[in-house]
Amino acid sequence: MTSNRPIAPTVLAALTLLAGAVRTAVASPERPADPLPRASAAALGLSGPRLQHMNEFFKIESERHLAAGYVLMVARDGKLVDASAVGYRNLRSRAPMTLDTRFRIASMSKPITSVAVLMLYEQGLFQLDDPIARFLPEFAHPRVFTGLDSHGNVLTEPAKRGITIRDLLTHRSGLGYLPGFDMKTPLAAIYGKMRPDADATLAANVRKIAAMPLYYQPGAGWRYSYADDVLGRLVEVVSGMPFAQFLRQRIFTPLNMNSTGFYLPAADAPLLATMYRRDNDGGLRTSHADWLTDPTDAKVWPSGGGGLISTAGDYLRFAQMLANGGSLDGHQILSPVTVGLMTHNQVAPDALFDFFGPDSIGLGYGLGVGVEIDARHAPLAGMDGDYSWGGIFDTHWIVSPATGLVAVLMTQIDPTVAPAGNPTPSHTDADLRTLLFASVKSLAPPIRR
Repeated sequence: MTSNRPIAPTVLAALTLLAGAVRTAVASPERPADPLPRASAAALGLSGPRLQHMNEFFKIESERHLAAGYVLMVARDGKLVDASAVGYRNLRSRAPMTLDTRFRIASMSKPITSVAVLMLYEQGLFQLDDPIARFLPEFAHPRVFTGLDSHGNVLTEPAKRGITIRDLLTHRSGLGYLPGFDMKTPLAAIYGKMRPDADATLAANVRKIAAMPLYYQPGAGWRYSYADDVLGRLVEVVSGMPFAQFLRQRIFTPLNMNSTGFYLPAADAPLLATMYRRDNDGGLRTSHADWLTDPTDAKVWPSGGGGLISTAGDYLRFAQMLANGGSLDGHQILSPVTVGLMTHNQVAPDALFDFFGPDSIGLGYGLGVGVEIDARHAPLAGMDGDYSWGGIFDTHWIVSPATGLVAVLMTQIDPTVAPAGNPTPSHTDADLRTLLFASVKSLAPPIRR
C-alpha cells in the first residue's frame, strides 16, 4: 500500500466486528436498483473476504475523519460484485451515506465530455486534427505567452498553428487552468483573474477562455486546462443543441444515468453529500468555498471540465460502457475502435510526470482519460492498460481491461481550502487500488457456461 498512515492494532481488530454492519447497509431495502446485474465475488474469481475488508477499511477511514463517508461499487465481467455505503453524507444531521447519494464529481466530468465529442466524431462531423477555430471562431488567432516587459505587461507572439480538437482532448492546447494548477509562472496570476462566471452561458465563458494567452505553442507540451469546457462548447455548436441537453439525450438517458446532470432537482438536494475539508485537529469542517455553486441552480453554466453531479451507480454504468467497448444494455454509445483510441496513450511518456510529479510515474493520457503505461514503476497498484480520471473532491473510478474490473469510489473532501500543514492528506485512490487488486484470485474472470 502506498499510504504511509499506520493502522493501529485496535483498528485492525475492529474490521471483523464491522462486517455485519456493512452487509446490513448493502442489503437495505431502501437502496436503489442495482446499476448492473449482480453476481457473487467467488463466481467471478474474486475474494469475497478481501472485498469485505475493503468496505471495512473505508468504514474505519470515515470513523477516523479522513472523510465523512464513502460509497464504493465494484464490478467484474459486467456484474456487480460489491456495493457499500459507509459513514455519513452529512455529519450534523447524521444523514447516512447511501447508494443513491449525489456527489460533485468535478474532473470525472471530463471523460463524459470526451465521449460526447467522440460521438460526434463518429458521425463524421469533424476530424480530430481539425482546428477548433473551424467551429469556434474566437480561437482563430491564438497568441502564445513569451514573457513580461519591464513594466510587467504580458508579451505574446502568434501561435504557429491553430489549436486542434485532438490538442484539446489530450490537454496539449497550451491553455491554462485554475490557479491551483500553476503556482510558479507569471501566467498563474493572469489565469487566476479570469474566473468563469457561474451565471454566464457556456458560450460566454469559452469566449473568455479563448482570449487568454497560451502557455506554449499548440501541441508542444502537456498542461491540465480548461480544454474540456471548450470541448463542451464544441458539442453545442456541432450538435445544434445545448451541451447539457446533448449529454442527457445521447448519453445519460440511454445509459439510464438518471441521477447525473449539472444541477439537482430541489427534491433531490437532501441527497447531496456535504463538502468537507480537513482541519489541523484531525476533524472535518464544512467547506464554504465561494466557487461551490448552488447545486439546485438550473442556470449554472455547464462546465464540461468539472460541473457534473452524479452517483456511484450512474458512473459505474458509464465506466462499464467503456469497459464493454462502448455499449451497455443494447445501447451503443461508441465503437470499440473509438474506445480503443480514447483509452490508449496519446502523449509523451513523461508528460504527466513532468506536470504533476512523482505520483504520475507510469501514467499517460488518452482522449480524456489517464492511461497506465508502465505499471511496473507506477506508485499505484494496477496493470498496463488500466484507465481512469478522478475528481479533485476525492472521487475515483478505474477500468482495468486486463482483469475485467470496474470500480467507483465516491466521497467529498475539498482539498483546495485545506489548512497548511494538514497532517492527513488523502490517499484514497492509492488505498482503493491496493485493496481492489488484492481481491483478485484469478487474473481473468471465469468463463460462464
